[in-house]
Amino acid sequence: MRWSIVLGVVGLALLACAEPEQVQVTDRMNQMIPLIEQGLPVLGIAHPPYAARRRRGGRGQAGGEAPGTPPPEPDISEAARELVAYQLGDYELNTYSPNSVDRYREFMRAIVAAGGSARTHPFVAKIPIMHTDPAGTTQRLIDQLNDGQVVVEMQEVETVEEVNQAIAAMRFTSQGGVRPEEGFERAAAYWGMTEAEYLEKADVWPINPNGELLMSVIIESHEGVANAREISAMPGVAVVTVGSGTLGGVFTSTNAEGERVRDQEGFDAAVATVLAACKEFNKSCGYPANNPAQVEALMADGWDFLIMQRRNQDSFDAVVTGRRLSGRPITF
Repeated sequence: MRWSIVLGVVGLALLACAEPEQVQVTDRMNQMIPLIEQGLPVLGIAHPPYAARRRRGGRGQAGGEAPGTPPPEPDISEAARELVAYQLGDYELNTYSPNSVDRYREFMRAIVAAGGSARTHPFVAKIPIMHTDPAGTTQRLIDQLNDGQVVVEMQEVETVEEVNQAIAAMRFTSQGGVRPEEGFERAAAYWGMTEAEYLEKADVWPINPNGELLMSVIIESHEGVANAREISAMPGVAVVTVGSGTLGGVFTSTNAEGERVRDQEGFDAAVATVLAACKEFNKSCGYPANNPAQVEALMADGWDFLIMQRRNQDSFDAVVTGRRLSGRPITF
C-alpha cells in the first residue's frame, strides 16, 4: 500500500490536533535513543515487502497458477522508494531470513540509492531463541548486525545468562565482546559511515553511552515472567517487550469439550508483571499494536515502544495517533 495515497479519516483528524515539536534534534545515528531518553513513544511499522512470500503446498495457487509456480518477486526499487517516502515511523519491522538475505541486501542498497539510511529507516528484527541454540543464534545475531540491523530482538527470553550471551555477541572484541571486527562493510554503508566510524559507534547503548545498538528482550513464557525483574534490571537492555501472541498461547489450554480456553486473568497478571518491571528499571516498554485504539489504550497504560506488525492504513493511522498523543510532530 502506498501510504501517501490515503491518509485516512483518523489521520486527517489527528493532523489538526498535532502539538508543537518536543523532540530534541541530536547528531545520533540511532534516532530512537533520544526518544527513549526523553520518555517519548517509539513507533515502528512493517516495511514494504522486498521478497515474495512463499506459498505452502496444497491444491493449487491463486489466480489459476499451477501448483509449485513461484510467486513474483516485488520490485525492490519501488519498495525502497515507498519506504523512504514514509517518514513518520521510527523503525522498520523486519523478518530477517537466510533464505531471502540476498534480496534483503539488495533492498538495503536500494534504500540508500533512494536517499534513506539507518538514520532515517533503522531495521529491527528478531533473532532465534538463544537458550535453544546458543551457537547458531549468536552467529545469526552477528550476521544481522553485519547486514545493518540496529535493534536486536531476543525471542522467549527467560534468564539473565542468555541476555549476557546476546550482548557479548553484539559487542566487538575490542569492547569486550565476541563479535569479530570484520565483515561489517554492508552495515557501515547502510549506516552512512566509514568502517572506522562504524567500529566505534556499533556498540550497545546504554552500556556505552555513545553506542547506537539497542537490545530488546521479548518475554513470552512463564519462566520469563518469573524473571522479569532480573532481566529488566540488566544495564544492556533498552527495551522490554511482551510477546503477547505467544504469551497468550501459554495461558491457553484445552477443556474437556475440546475447546481452547484462555486464562485471561492469568495473562493479564503476567503482562502487568512485565510492565511493572519495565517501569521500575526505567526501560522502554514494548507491545504489539495494529490500530489507533490499541495505541491509545497501550500508551495510557505506559507502553511506549509500539510495534505495528502490518503495513496498512490502520497502522499508518496508529503511528499518527501515537505522535499526536505524545506531542510529537506530524510532518511529511
